Order: sequence, then structure tokens, then C-alpha cells
Amino acid sequence: MAVIGASGRAGSMGQAPVRYLRDNGYGGDILPVNPRAEEVLGYRCYPSVADCPGPVDLALVMVGADHVPGVIEECAAKNVGFAVVLASGFAESGAEGERRQRELIGLAEAGGLRLIGPNCIGLVNPHFNLVAGFSPLFAKAEWRPGEIGLVSQSGALGYGIVSLALDRGLRFSRVLNTGNEAAFSSLEAVRDLLLDDVTRVVLVYSEGLQKADEWPALARLALQRDKPIVMLKVGRSEVGSRAAASHTAALAGDDEVLSAVCRQLGIVRVDDVDHLLDVAATLRQPRRPKGNRVGILTTSGGAGVMAADACADFGLEVAVLGDDTRAQLQEIVPWFGSVLNPVDVTAQVIADRELFRRCIGLMAADPGVDLLLCSVCVLTGDSALRVVEDVLQTAAETDKPVLFSKTGADSLAPEARPSLLAAGIPVFETSVQAVRAIAALVHFQRVRDGSGTGEHTAAAGEPPAGFPAPGESLSERVAKEILGQHGLPVTREGLAESAEAAVALAADIGYPVALKIESPDILHKTEVGGVTLDLHGPDDVATAYGDVVASVRALVPGARISGVLVQEQVSGGVEMLIGVVPSEFGPMITVGAGGVLVEVLRDTAMRLVPVDRQEAEAMVSELRSMALLRGVRGRGPADLDALVSLIVSVSELAASAAGEWELDLNPVVVLGAGEGARVVDALLTGRASP
Repeated sequence: MAVIGASGRAGSMGQAPVRYLRDNGYGGDILPVNPRAEEVLGYRCYPSVADCPGPVDLALVMVGADHVPGVIEECAAKNVGFAVVLASGFAESGAEGERRQRELIGLAEAGGLRLIGPNCIGLVNPHFNLVAGFSPLFAKAEWRPGEIGLVSQSGALGYGIVSLALDRGLRFSRVLNTGNEAAFSSLEAVRDLLLDDVTRVVLVYSEGLQKADEWPALARLALQRDKPIVMLKVGRSEVGSRAAASHTAALAGDDEVLSAVCRQLGIVRVDDVDHLLDVAATLRQPRRPKGNRVGILTTSGGAGVMAADACADFGLEVAVLGDDTRAQLQEIVPWFGSVLNPVDVTAQVIADRELFRRCIGLMAADPGVDLLLCSVCVLTGDSALRVVEDVLQTAAETDKPVLFSKTGADSLAPEARPSLLAAGIPVFETSVQAVRAIAALVHFQRVRDGSGTGEHTAAAGEPPAGFPAPGESLSERVAKEILGQHGLPVTREGLAESAEAAVALAADIGYPVALKIESPDILHKTEVGGVTLDLHGPDDVATAYGDVVASVRALVPGARISGVLVQEQVSGGVEMLIGVVPSEFGPMITVGAGGVLVEVLRDTAMRLVPVDRQEAEAMVSELRSMALLRGVRGRGPADLDALVSLIVSVSELAASAAGEWELDLNPVVVLGAGEGARVVDALLTGRASP
């Protein structure tokens, strides 16, 4: 390993990486490079990387931004495998920095050199005692090899996360700070971790995802390898997005889309560093639950109640214990405790040495329990050690995940946490933290067991015939003709160019009917008086025709008017929205409450396409408007099967039809059970290139 820009001056930044490598026992060759020094910490110093003997696998580039291009050229000529560029002053710093970064990329690509950074702190691989960089943590940390991989765009925050993890007893397989990701992205780093034989869970701190369209395939690889990806993605607000751009030149992207993609593909998205580490501690263990039924054993009724409430909040079930289990618990749990789940053994565990062990064994054996949470409060001395031993014994005898929360200072039972962590049992400060982590574990396994490994790729080639060109919007009539050709249930309708033609069409369709202006220049017809509903006879239709045309001509004088659409009036039912939009990950389908209040209610669920029936049903079940679809206040249930079928059909169309286009079906009226659904209005638009 070459350290380019190494220094012999004590305490300098250039000396620190050489010292870190030496002090951590790196077994490879350490090659300081500096034309003005003869040795660094006893290692011979070379004038340039070209003078280093033999091949160089990794170069740590510690020179200023102006000198980096020349060093990269030398590294490429030397056939260096990887170069880690620590200097800042590149794309994160403005136009000149962007130019320098483009130059770096070109030099690295031309020379076949893999470039990490710039604007980063370095990397750690404890399995090889490799500590390459300049974080102050490198002088203090004890790098025992572990099973957690961390990829972080931020250097200081990334190694801050590492320091907190080490304090919790967590250990790492690799840590990599990617910085500006000029030529080596987080995606590539995560893929490497998923493919190695050591890492069990991959943590990602991200400010902007490069190669977003490749992340779905990466998520499928994580599911196949049973290696969860846990992502802390920042830049959700406008201010945060600007801050991310100034930090590592990262574009934050659409946060709502990212959250939907993560949920669908099993990437666990977390909110903060504590959440990240809680989930990491839980997912690093190899045990996976078969369901979401949580058995809660506690020494405090309050902790049990908190855990039960949290289960409801996070979509988990508090397991219903079997009759035999409850009967046996009844024999040993004090009368002032509880044998219902949560099972409260009270502080009696202090006096009864066998109580906790017998209870946890019964709960672990209950077939209605998928995983166990043991929650204790302020236990000390021998009683705390006995509980820990009981948990360790049960965990060794069951294939169900076991988690532990202890509300009380570590000083009350200092041996407890290290013993549990050494056995791979995650330890939390509160039962709520534990349940939040359990929810992540259950969700990952649910996606892994379900349809999450399916392909989610955008179609290649040209859009189908009739689809809009970039920047073009189709009228409702044309859009629905295309949708009808693809089997979607659109309303019966026809175009009238006169009041007389409208009356004739209405008679053919059957009353009542609706009239809508037909114009490629008017997307929102209601706002300009372009819609009249509930017309019951010829006179109504003739009058409405004249009113609609007059209103539009008055309010939108330059609009091109092709005529008036005469459409069957779909009465009753529940108004829903189905939409398709392109995204950096691929086409996304949205389902939600429809009608004129769609933007106010914001009741939607989103997925990558295509979705199968199971996924479409899950989307509908997430909506608050599901209550309307089930039937309320005397209204019968809507035709959920028809809605699900329509969602699947639209998603298949979106997956097969190439090009960047948007589809807005609003409203889709879902009629009563067995009566189907109708696409009442449609907007199909080609997205213009940025």
C-alpha cells in the first residue's frame, strides 16, 4: 500500500496514515511516497509511486487538489489497483472543482484505475488490519473483525457512526467512505459487501444515490443473499437537499419515491443514527422470524404495555399464547403478575431463581410466537446475571430471534450487555426501540419470502404506437382509446362536433350522460367550465353543449377545440386514482383516493412496476380510503377484485411500454362488488427531456 504525500513530521496529517497502518498490524508492504523525505516512521520513503518496488494494490492519495491529477496519472501508469483520494476541492466546491473532478474521472478511466473519492477520509478492513485514512478514530478504535459493512458518503459522520457502534459492541467487516463518488459509487461498494463471505448486514449513509436504476437489482441480490441493506438517506427537505449538494455534490432525488422503493424491495430505511444501529444489531444475527407475532416477557408491566403499544404502531402482532402455555404459566407466575402476552413476571424474579427461565422456555416453545422480546427494568447483581443466563440458554436452544431490552443504566449490571452481544443478541435501552428494530427484521423477511425478488426493469425501445411524444399531451378521448386497446375498462363515449351530434350520441349511449370539452390544450377541464354532469334528456344535452363551448372559449381564448366528448355517467362507487410516473429507479405506479380532493387528501401508495396481485392488494390495504372500499354507513363493499386487476393491468402496461411518459387516471370509479370499475378520465403525457 502506497501513502502518497506521507510526512515524517510528528503529528502531521501525512504521518498519521502510516502510523495507523503500523499500529493496527497491517501485514502488507507500507510504502510512503514523498520526494522530500527519506523515511517515515522507519519505513523507506520513495520519490514517486513509480519508484515503489513491485505492484501497488492501493494508493492513499494525500496531496492537495491541484496535485491530484498528476498523481492519478502516475498511479495509472504504475497499474495501481485502487486510489483513495482524500483531498477536497472538487465537484462539491463549484465549477472549477467540477472541472477537476471530470479530469480525474477521465484519467482514471483511461488508465484502468479504480478511484475512490475524492473528498473522503478513507477505508477500514479489520479482517486484514487495514486502516487507510486519517480519521482521529483510527488512533483510538479497537478494530476486531465483525459482520457489519458500512458505506458512507460522509467521512466524519460515517466514522462517528462507527465509533458509536463500537461502543455498543458491534463489529465491522468493512467501512468505506465514498465521498464525492466520482468513479466508484455507493452502489458498487454495497454490491461488493453483498458478495463477500463475511458481511451479514450492509449499512448505507447516503446523500444522493448514483445509478438509481441499478438499486432494484442490488436489492434483489440482498434478498437472495439474505443480507439486509439498511439505509440512512438524508436530504429529504429542500434545505437538506441543498446542503447535501454542497457537501458531496450529491443530488438528493425524490424522497417519496425512494421510500416506496425501499419498502417494496426490502431495503430498510431508517430515520437517524440510533435507528440505524438498532436495526444493524438486530439484522446482523442469522435468525429470521417466520411471522410477525411477538412474545413479550417482562419484569415490568409498564415496559410490557409500551412494547404492546409499539407493536400496534409498527404493524406487529402481540402473539396470542396457546391454552397449554397459559395454563403452565398460570402455575408459576405470581397472582399479581400476568400470563397474558405481555407476560409480566414482576420483580418476583429476584426471589424466585427459576421463574424467568421457566417462563421464557414456555414462550419460546409456543408455536404462536415467532420471536421473543425480553424486557427488564433495573435489575442488578445476581438476579440480573441469572436473567441474562436464562436468555442466553433459550437463544441457544431456539431458532427464533431473541431480543433484549434493559431500561436501566449499564452500571447496574455491567456484565449483562457484553455477554448478550457476544452471543449475537441485540440489546436496547427501551422496549419501544426493540420493537422498532423487530419491525425492520419482520419487513425484510416478509419481502424476502414474498414477491420482492421479482424483476423491476423499464422497457427498452420505442413507446407503443399512439403514445405521446416528449412534451406532448393527449386529449382524454385519444388517451382512453389507447387504454381501451390495452384492455382497460374505459367509459363508453363519443366525440360530437355539434349540439345535434351530441344529442344523437347521448341517445346511443343512454342517459344520464356527461359532457366534457375535448381539447389538447386543456388538461384540467373543470376549472374552465369544460364539464357538465348528470344530463338526463336531449334538451339538457343541447343546452350543455353550447354552455361548455362558450365557457371554454371565454376563459381560454386560444384553445384548440375538437368538439365535446359525450360520455356515459358512472354513478355511485368510490372514486380512486391510478397513476404512472417515470422516476430515477424506473416507472412507478401510484394508487390512492381520487376525485377533486386528491391533492388535499394525499392518500396514496406507490410501487415500482410491474406489481402482481399480491403487491396490488398490499397497496390498496395501505390506504386510509380502504375503509370506503370496504363499505361504510350502509354502503356495500366496492369491487376490490376489479380495482386490483386494474392496478395490475396498468402496471403491466407501464412495464412494457418504453419511454418516459405519465399516466393519470382520475377518477377511476370502483363500483359495487361484482360490478367492476371504470376509468372515467385519463391524461397521458410524454415527459419532456430536462
